[in-house]
Amino acid sequence: MPIKPPPRKVNETENMLRLLLCVDALDSVTSAQLWTFAAEQELMDYVTMRLCLHKLLAAGELELGKGALSERLLLTDLGREALTLFGERLPSDVRERVCGAAPPFRHRLERERYVQASFEIARPNDYRLNLAVQEGDLPTIRLRLETASRTLASKSIHRFRAHAAEVTTYLYGLAEKAVQELPEQMSAPLEGVTEHSAGEFTAHTQIQNERARIAVWLLLPTRRAAEAFILALAEPAMGKQTTQGLLTMITASLRPKRSQTT
Repeated sequence: MPIKPPPRKVNETENMLRLLLCVDALDSVTSAQLWTFAAEQELMDYVTMRLCLHKLLAAGELELGKGALSERLLLTDLGREALTLFGERLPSDVRERVCGAAPPFRHRLERERYVQASFEIARPNDYRLNLAVQEGDLPTIRLRLETASRTLASKSIHRFRAHAAEVTTYLYGLAEKAVQELPEQMSAPLEGVTEHSAGEFTAHTQIQNERARIAVWLLLPTRRAAEAFILALAEPAMGKQTTQGLLTMITASLRPKRSQTT
């Protein structure tokens, strides 16, 4: 009977590099999803994962997103630098296992997220689309896009699912910046804010440019954030710029995801 060698002892540094590689390969992921992935790939035990994750966050090599991404782990420039400098220390079988398993795992996560793209009405010179992302009980974002362009409507309906995460990040980035620029005192509450609970407010506004008109609903954690978002997009130049930004993202070409390397 052949004698198996004892399993190789993995030190803390390698475990942290493994987690950095996982987050890089998965793009952005919650800690629960990261643990599921690490467990499926037999990378480490739960206690080790939590300890290493805490140290990576404290060191600034990983960070938590904001807004709708507040539970998601993101790789920072420091984390990317650590992978570039020390990633080759990871055994090749670990790198291959992680990078090979990441695409189907990402696809699984996308299937679990509810993304809707549907025509409300479609006839010549009058195309109206409903585009939405929902990860909880309430829609995170909802867009009602109206355009006279058949090409724009067709690209939007077929490509929104692939770009939904990018659109979500873009809108929450605008909301975060708007809050920072909002005056401390508001003269009166703004219309367009719907309160669902103490930590759930939907901001509703409309923006447009020469190509399309978009009604935007965005779920935010405070009334102040919702009002700031509405005020920011009420500026004609900002509304036009945001409309173009959304259209550019939604209709971007669908390219194969680059292979993940260290």
